[in-house]
Amino acid sequence: MIKTMLGLLMSALLFIVAGCTSHDHQEEEGGAAAEPIQVTVWSEKSELFMEYGPLLPGKKGSFLIHLTRIADGKPVTEGALKLLLRPASGEPLALTIPAPSRPGIYQAELTAPAAGTYQLELLTEGKGFVDRIELPGIQVGTAAPAAPLKQKDAGLKSGKDHEHADHDHDEHDHAGHDHAGHDHAGHDHAGHDHAGHDHAGHDHAGHDHAGHDHAAPTAFKDRPAMVIGDGGGTITLLKEQQWSLNILLRRPEQKQLSGQLPASGELIAAADAEATVAAPLSGVLSVTRPLPYLGKRVTKGELIALIDPPIRPEGGAGQFSAIHAEARNRVTLARQEHERAQRLYEAKIAPRKRVEEAAAALDSARAALAPLDRSAAALGGDAGGRLAVRAPVSGTVVELFSGTGRGIEAGQPIVRIVNTATLWLKTNLPAQEAGKLPRQPNARFTVAGQQGQFKTGRLISVGDMLDPQSRTLPIIFSVPNADARLKVGMFATVAVSTGASTQALVLPKEALVEDEGRFFVFVQTSGEKFVRREVQIGVSEDQLVQILKGVEPHERVAVKGSYYLKQAATSGVKEDPHAGHAH
Repeated sequence: MIKTMLGLLMSALLFIVAGCTSHDHQEEEGGAAAEPIQVTVWSEKSELFMEYGPLLPGKKGSFLIHLTRIADGKPVTEGALKLLLRPASGEPLALTIPAPSRPGIYQAELTAPAAGTYQLELLTEGKGFVDRIELPGIQVGTAAPAAPLKQKDAGLKSGKDHEHADHDHDEHDHAGHDHAGHDHAGHDHAGHDHAGHDHAGHDHAGHDHAGHDHAAPTAFKDRPAMVIGDGGGTITLLKEQQWSLNILLRRPEQKQLSGQLPASGELIAAADAEATVAAPLSGVLSVTRPLPYLGKRVTKGELIALIDPPIRPEGGAGQFSAIHAEARNRVTLARQEHERAQRLYEAKIAPRKRVEEAAAALDSARAALAPLDRSAAALGGDAGGRLAVRAPVSGTVVELFSGTGRGIEAGQPIVRIVNTATLWLKTNLPAQEAGKLPRQPNARFTVAGQQGQFKTGRLISVGDMLDPQSRTLPIIFSVPNADARLKVGMFATVAVSTGASTQALVLPKEALVEDEGRFFVFVQTSGEKFVRREVQIGVSEDQLVQILKGVEPHERVAVKGSYYLKQAATSGVKEDPHAGHAH
């Protein structure tokens, strides 16, 4: 399903790049327009991605503002946005936009009276969502800058603490700032029409442009179309598409992790909670007593089957009683002989060998009697001489080997009973991890089709040798299963705890993308740009994994939607500098 959706998305994105090729001839006739300035700011609550053209005194400056809630990655869909453009001295210019023109997008025009450096404040006042962002260093000049404008990340002040985050404002240069090593000066923004391109009938992978205000200021006509896989690991994804794909960003966190070793496993019945009920003697399974059905719960001592004796008169319960009595007599005689041999040896009349032979005979007689004693405990008889076979343990019938009315031989299995209140988890730990195993390990595991993680109970055993075929070390844990959610035969993904604890920089495992044994994440470098970054991982616990190298604590990583970004990065679609995709 995901692959189908992704295929449709990629096809639609190809359509954007291929179809939006209407070049703005106004640019050709009037000369190259100045590149819009892009600003990305993060507060504790919001991500601001804003574009505006070069600001001149006395002329309207156009602002295109994208606001995203950091908590869930969704656009701000309601509430007013207040803008305050503060000069170095004097009263600020104020503008209130009552609501977004479409989810997450506000459009504004402000006129600065004089050249200089301004500070822009943005205050969101939505239902249950209030935030404040400050942008210093907004330049209003007397002419368009001579140098090409570059994208920049601004600092911020948010909430009552007014702390700057992620960026040093001393380096905030509209003309020469190289953001995160990504030189936007060489990036051709010449064809991305934010205002004038007619997108009637164009459905861009769920990105409905019908709701865009196509009378948007001309400052945004030169914005590039989506870039997918530009060869350098950079992906450009419009904010609207990020919202529709549920891209969620998070910073890595510092957590205390206990080391875990990955392993595979299988749920099996506990050795003392499983029994195969076999026929003690030959006969026919009586039709007067149906066998229990699969899944039926039985209790210890419950009648399982009746066995009709064969036609010969010595069959049935009488036959069994005679055999049982004979075995008891053999044990009695063997014990008496052993006692006699011991007395003679002590009197130095008989040799030691005679005592040893008598002891061996006694052991053999007892071994022959033991299964008959167990069968006698599970059997009963009736007036017809039929044998009653009873359950030796409580549990669930998981297998039937025969049926009523069928002949059966002595020792042939009838049913298999398993008590699933406690199962065993047989874990196969890779040989290279065996040296990290603590003396008393515990584990957690997941199984397909069941939500959440399960904890093991006590440790049953650790193998003394590796499996020669799989090169794994067998470890067996008990697993409580009172609610019967777990079933015998289920395969498990197991994490065995090493007992060691470490302070680690962590990300959700969902953020990782594996490619040929290497792990990657997608780091946001600005509002609509991501880079594919290889990371080195360490220990893991539950759904978190340690990041040893590749991501810094202040960087924002896609923790949901990485799959889509991976496909975008490898799709091979390149930027069309003449695409006229109206934003």
